[in-house]
Amino acid sequence: MRRWLWIGALLVAPLAWAQGNIISNVLNSSHNLSSGGPGPVTSSDTRPCLFCHISHSGYTVTGYLWNHRTSTAAYAPYQSTTMNATAGDPAAGISKLCLSCHDGTVALSETVATGTIPVSGSMAPEDITGTDFSRHHPVAIRPVDDGQIYPGLAQTPAVSSDPAVKLPANLIECITCHDPHVENTDTVRKRFLVRANLNGALCLACHDTSRPSPNVLNGWVGSAHQVATNARSEYYGTVAADACLSCHKPHNSITAVPLLRAMEENACSVCHAGSGTTPALLSVMSEFSAIYAHPTVTLSGLHTGGENAYPLNTSRHAECADCHNPHGARLSVIPPSSTPPAVSPALSGATGVDGLSGVTPLRPAINEYEICFKCHANSSNKPQASPGYVAYGRTARRLTDQTAADPFNTRLEFNSMASRHNVVFARQRTNTEVPSLRPAMLTLTGATGRSLAAGTYLYCTDCHNNNQARNSGGTQASGVHGSSWTHILERRYEFEPPPATPGDQSPGVVYQAGLNGTFALCYKCHDIDGSTLQDNSFKEHRKHVEGVDASCATCHDAHGINGGTLTNNSSLVNFDTSIVGPSSSGILRFERTGQFQGRCYLRCHNRNHNPETY
Repeated sequence: MRRWLWIGALLVAPLAWAQGNIISNVLNSSHNLSSGGPGPVTSSDTRPCLFCHISHSGYTVTGYLWNHRTSTAAYAPYQSTTMNATAGDPAAGISKLCLSCHDGTVALSETVATGTIPVSGSMAPEDITGTDFSRHHPVAIRPVDDGQIYPGLAQTPAVSSDPAVKLPANLIECITCHDPHVENTDTVRKRFLVRANLNGALCLACHDTSRPSPNVLNGWVGSAHQVATNARSEYYGTVAADACLSCHKPHNSITAVPLLRAMEENACSVCHAGSGTTPALLSVMSEFSAIYAHPTVTLSGLHTGGENAYPLNTSRHAECADCHNPHGARLSVIPPSSTPPAVSPALSGATGVDGLSGVTPLRPAINEYEICFKCHANSSNKPQASPGYVAYGRTARRLTDQTAADPFNTRLEFNSMASRHNVVFARQRTNTEVPSLRPAMLTLTGATGRSLAAGTYLYCTDCHNNNQARNSGGTQASGVHGSSWTHILERRYEFEPPPATPGDQSPGVVYQAGLNGTFALCYKCHDIDGSTLQDNSFKEHRKHVEGVDASCATCHDAHGINGGTLTNNSSLVNFDTSIVGPSSSGILRFERTGQFQGRCYLRCHNRNHNPETY
């Protein structure tokens, strides 16, 4: 008999210890609403468990002896274009117990078996969920494997990658992340979490960053945000330690999708406006106030991964996440570590569109131009066709492009078989064929930059960039955010003001030489003061550029020729029809007759070429 008593004591002792431990945790938590409770809400009652539980009441909810009156509210569920599962009704499962206090529709004093127990104090606003669950992490949801979650979540029984993170009845519920009996498992946040969320550990129990693309979380390990040691004032001390919480807010978020802490670009400006971290990051947000800038702060429309129809037509916008994947973006180094056309570290993981078809989504983009082509290629409502685009500077109306069905399609321009800059295809022409081409491009300071040898590529951002971009020798953040120069160009590139009638005398552009001169953008890669103005490739260059103040843009189409032929459009020749008009015989064209030889039929600066042979 003694032996059985002894064995029974061994069996009961762990249970008693566990119960005592739970009681001890509750007593020292904000969920202790008794008169001796340490939290913001207390009552005159001395029983700490009474507001949630009572024995022998006969009132049970999902198997629990529940004492707090439950809500009868209707909840608006979370919805997202990227979510394959369907969020259930929070009132249908165990989360209803938590919401009986936390949705704010039932007074804390209302119990079932013990009636109304007056309380003093109130919960903090952030602890009240309300009934709109579109701005909360979804609950009462059965996960569906979409390639971005831990695979065990979709199994039966459902399991996360962390034993502390459980799915009751295979559902994500409040108690998946929260333990109502233990407030301080996470000693920093003290939010009744089932485990500390340092470095995003709680989030990563379900959201799997190791699964391959098109998983947008792939690349998180080693990403700029995952390794950033910049100090910040919230939560765990650094951007890396805050991890997911740096941008996302699982409860009472500002945005419904994807649960961001702030609207659109404001979620990024917390750190990327030149403050908010120590040391401060270079300010990107200030560049959007430049004279010429992407319309990130002026256009609305949240970017979501559900935008499967590329190119972006009706959903056109320019938010930060259209070019950057915050989960995969890497730290940039100087000199840049990437080789064109491959995406730069800051663009790693961003989505794009195929450069050959212009319609096939790429998740992620491999090359930088694929990201630009989402808007600037096959998109049906490119702003160059509208007067509103004048805000970025004058858009040249090109002779050959005007005959094309899609005249401002940069994909077609860079795919040209007639003439193009080497963005989508590598440079094939030799320096003998292009005598002005430098062996390497020049930085903003005039130092030697990346090689321009045969077989190399250019980035879109070699031309379109901040005018003081750090990756080109300047002191400001790099990228196509904003610039002092038209069309968000890195350097000066002047267009002629058009005359009233094409072909008449134009005011022209007074030529200024050098690194900061009239055509500094061309000077970056071409020795225009030497080879060009010495007429090595075209015997009348100096006469046109210095003699009649013609712009490079009057004759040359910088991207490439949309259509065209080798005879009429070699060397990027594609006249700006706002400046140039037909000759006296009504002909407007260039004809190549040999290397560095050709003839022009046109009228320009009030001079008739019918033809003029060079």
